[in-house]
Amino acid sequence: MGIFSLFGKKDKQPARKPTEAESSQKKREDSRVQAKNENDYVQRMAAHATAMKIDAIESEMSSEFVKPLPFSGNTMPGPASQFLNTNVRSPDTQATKVPDTATHLGQPSMLPDIMGASTAFLLGAETVIGPVAISKSEAPLAIEEAAILFANGQTDLIEPVLLNAIAEDSSGEARLTVWGMLFDLYQVTGQRDLFENLSIEFANKFEMSPPTWRVGGSAENSQAPVARNNTIPSIAFPAKLDAGIIKQLERIKNLAEMSPVLKLEFARVTQVDPVGCGLLLNILKRLQKSGHKLILVGAPELAEKIQAILLVGRRDETEAPWLLLLEVLRLLNREADFEERSIDYCITFEVSPPAFVSPQDKVTTDHEETAAADETSSDHFVMPVLIDARSDTLGQNIAAYAHTHNPVILDCSQLTRMDFNAAGRLFGDLMPLISSGKTIELHSPNHFIVALCNVMGMTDSVRIVPRKN
Repeated sequence: MGIFSLFGKKDKQPARKPTEAESSQKKREDSRVQAKNENDYVQRMAAHATAMKIDAIESEMSSEFVKPLPFSGNTMPGPASQFLNTNVRSPDTQATKVPDTATHLGQPSMLPDIMGASTAFLLGAETVIGPVAISKSEAPLAIEEAAILFANGQTDLIEPVLLNAIAEDSSGEARLTVWGMLFDLYQVTGQRDLFENLSIEFANKFEMSPPTWRVGGSAENSQAPVARNNTIPSIAFPAKLDAGIIKQLERIKNLAEMSPVLKLEFARVTQVDPVGCGLLLNILKRLQKSGHKLILVGAPELAEKIQAILLVGRRDETEAPWLLLLEVLRLLNREADFEERSIDYCITFEVSPPAFVSPQDKVTTDHEETAAADETSSDHFVMPVLIDARSDTLGQNIAAYAHTHNPVILDCSQLTRMDFNAAGRLFGDLMPLISSGKTIELHSPNHFIVALCNVMGMTDSVRIVPRKN
C-alpha cells in the first residue's frame, strides 16, 4: 500500500465547466472592455485630429508676439488721417496764407475751381458713401464744400472757401453757420490768434458776443494726439467661436505689435466648438506671456457658453473647452468657480488641474465702447474725438446702449471730426434704431458735424441740439 493510500487520497476531480450565465457575463465584460478600448482610441484619434487642425491654423501665424510699440491709433494700411494745421501747406497746395483775417475778408475766392465743383468731384472717384447717400441740401454750396473737405481731413483747403463766403456775404440766413465753421476750424487746428481776430470782426459785424476759445479744444495741439494715444484697439469675435476666427487671430497678431493694451469682445458669441476654444486659449496665453494688458467684454457670458457644452465624466475630442473655461474664470478672478470646475476637469480627465493664479492688474472687464470710456453720465453716450475707419464697433455699441435708453443721446461735445466714409457707415447703423422708434439726438456737435449731417440727409432723421456757445 502506497503512502498516498494511507491518507486516503481521492482520485482527481474533473474541472467544473462554467455555467451558461457565467459565460454570457464574461462575454459581456470582454465586450465592454473592447468597446472602452475602441472608444478611448477614437477619442485619442479625434483629439489628435483637433490638435492637428489647431496647429495647422496657428502655423500661419508667428508663434510669439513681439514687444508692443506705442500705439498710433491707426489700424488701417497706409498713413493715418490727421488734422493739418492751416499754417503748414502741403507741397501740392499753392494757396497763399493771409495771417490777418480782417484784411483777407475783402479778397476774392482763392479756389475758383473748387467753388464751382460738384459734390462728386470733391468726394473723389474712390470715395465710398456707404448705406446713406448724399442728398441735395438747402445749405449754401460753401457750407457743403467745407463740410466734405473737413470730413476728408483736407483742413488746409477750407479756410479760403469760408473766407470767400464771408467776404461775399452770400450765405443769407446761413451766414452765422459759415462764421461758426471758421471759428471751429481755427479751434480744431489750434490757431488761437486767428480765432481772436475773427472774434473781433464777428463782434463788430453782428454786435453780439463771439464764441470763446475752449482750452484743450484743439485737435492739433491736444485732443487729437490724446485720442490717438488712448485709443484701445478692439477685436470683436463673431457669433460662432470656431475655426473661422482666423481673421480675428490675425488682427490680434497685428495689433499686438502696436499696442500694449487690447480689447477682446465676446458679446456676439452664441456658439463655441473645440477648435475655436483651442485657438482662443492659445492666443490668450500668448498675449499674457508677451505682457499685454487685456480688456475683456462679454467674458462671463462666454464662460456660460463654454460650460453649456461640457459634461462631467464625458471626455470630448479635446480638453480645450475645459481649459479655456478655466482660463476665462481665472482671468475674471473668479477663484471659487475656478476651483469647482477644476474638480470636474480632474474627474473627467483623471489629471491634475491647472493652479489658480490671480490675473492681478493685467486683465480687466468692460461693457462699454472704448470711445465711451470717458462717459460721465449714464443718460448720455459720449462719442469719441475722431470717428474713422477704426470705429468699426461704434454703431454696435450705440445699438447696445439704445436697448435701455430712449431718446438715444449721443454726446458730441468731444467729437471733433467724422471721416466721410465712417459717417456713412455710422448713419447706416443708426437707421434701424430710428425705424424701430428710437429718437436719436446729437448733443453739442460742432458746425462741421451738423453740416455733414445735412449733406448726408440725416437732419430729418436725427435731432440736433447745438452748442450753447
